[in-house]
Amino acid sequence: MKTLILGLGNPILSDDTAGLEVARRVHSLLARKNIDLIEAATGGLQTLQLLLGYDRAVIIDVIPDEEHAGQVYRLTPQQFGDPSSSATHGVGLGQAIQWGRKVGLDVPQTVTIYAIAVKDPWTFGEKLTPEMEEALPDIVREIGEEVAALWAEETGA
Repeated sequence: MKTLILGLGNPILSDDTAGLEVARRVHSLLARKNIDLIEAATGGLQTLQLLLGYDRAVIIDVIPDEEHAGQVYRLTPQQFGDPSSSATHGVGLGQAIQWGRKVGLDVPQTVTIYAIAVKDPWTFGEKLTPEMEEALPDIVREIGEEVAALWAEETGA
């Protein structure tokens, strides 16, 4: 089964880097054949292009939420709203995935999205905040274990 781990974020915006870093570490933790890692600073329809041709995908990104920094939310594309709009400008990731399926693109059947709550995804800087740096090992372990369990369920292993 061809699998993608996609880390989203901007490497020069402090905690926005967390999606990229967690994706790298989860990929390393789960390293097997047919698991690709892509890092990108895209959104919406541009991200959809990266998913094409994969059977399943795990997308890791951040959301600004200072109060719950370090918390991980698991989402599905269906939780992102109605893809029926014909407008393509300002399309979010979930809408892009749903739209791609609707028009018959080769979008993965299974897409799991992890949103990591972060304190500061806006400040220029190439380092995570100390709080996020400290939380990273637990976040990687949580996502890695959950993804491994999900994949085991899919394959009946």
